[in-house]
Amino acid sequence: MIYDLIIVGAGAAGLAAAYYAKQHLPQFNILVLEKETIPGRKLNATGNGKCNVSNSDYKEDAYFSDSNTFMHTWFEKHSYVQMISFLEQAGILLYEKNGYYYPFSNQAKQVSQHLFEKAKMSGVTFIFDSKVTDITPLQNESSAYRVTTLQDDQRITYDANMILVATGGCAAPKLGGTKEGYQILQKLGLKVHPLYPVLSPLYIDDADLRLAKGVRLDGNVTLKLEDGTNYKESGQIQFNDHNVSGIVIMNLSCYWNRCGKNNESGSLYIDIVPCLTWDQLKDLILTQKDKTPNETIAFMLEGILPKAMVRYILKRCKITDMLLLTDMTEKHVNRIVSTLKKLEYRLQFVEDYEKAQVTGGGIATDMVSVDSFECKNYKNLYVVGEVLDVHAKCGGYNLTFAILSALQAVEDIVHKVR
Repeated sequence: MIYDLIIVGAGAAGLAAAYYAKQHLPQFNILVLEKETIPGRKLNATGNGKCNVSNSDYKEDAYFSDSNTFMHTWFEKHSYVQMISFLEQAGILLYEKNGYYYPFSNQAKQVSQHLFEKAKMSGVTFIFDSKVTDITPLQNESSAYRVTTLQDDQRITYDANMILVATGGCAAPKLGGTKEGYQILQKLGLKVHPLYPVLSPLYIDDADLRLAKGVRLDGNVTLKLEDGTNYKESGQIQFNDHNVSGIVIMNLSCYWNRCGKNNESGSLYIDIVPCLTWDQLKDLILTQKDKTPNETIAFMLEGILPKAMVRYILKRCKITDMLLLTDMTEKHVNRIVSTLKKLEYRLQFVEDYEKAQVTGGGIATDMVSVDSFECKNYKNLYVVGEVLDVHAKCGGYNLTFAILSALQAVEDIVHKVR
């Protein structure tokens, strides 16, 4: 049997493509091959299981790629409204909060399961535990392909007139992240830009950071790259053993990890008391010194910060936590205030795909048409979603690209058939 369309991957893009294709081409025989045991494992964990599907603050500078031209052209063609419309037409009710869109159920699993069931009920065939190892053009056919899979250690092949690759990236391997999509397409001669983790923690060179492990604080964060470029984010930061994380940090990882993989240097500056200026913070400490001179510096700072952070700050400042306020010099005060207002770190690039949410790099966008996501060198072979060299900040942008690129590819298939 030759399938009309084989979709490789049952993540967000693959499920959307399967459902959308069957809605527009009910006569199509569609097969979805997925190496995991269930559909949408990574999608199910999105947003801690809540799933931020899109964002009304739809902006081009939220996206990153080695080809700005490709992203600009693609961005001009699309809108978050398309994403909302598609999901609602599929029967998934959404709600909006501060510009962010979520499923009404607040369950990411509902999105993947609903698309899966809709596609399955409409006649799409799914085969799980099926690892695709090769996609090979059939020499006797003008544009047909053979897909080779491993199922229970057995090699099984399927033929199709059209192929849509939606394997995703290698981030979050415990949820199904893999490099297999890149490897399969690289065998066909498609160019792959170097991979790196994004929406990940930022690793820093500070052995004492473990003292602040588990602390969460709102702050202002500045990333400074080797060329002097600055990027700023504000919000909650979490301090860990060897890294800092949180949404603001993950967003900054889009800039740093992209550069860090090339061994460029970068620095991170964190203001953990953003509600006060440098002078206001100093005045606050001096006022407490006058009011309660026999308190320790540690006890006074615990009125501002968590104990673990106080211990860490004093260690950085080389000040004993038993120092009495009455014995505190102006140098002590200035050192503490400067540290609180500007924690400075040297960044280290770490390929931590386990903690990353998305993969940067991937199949070069100049390998596919921006109008259809069809490979320029292979007719009827489409590549969509995270496996491409496109990623974005937190806020539903990555999911929006994955699904809208899949829908765009399907629209091209529909146009060809009709």
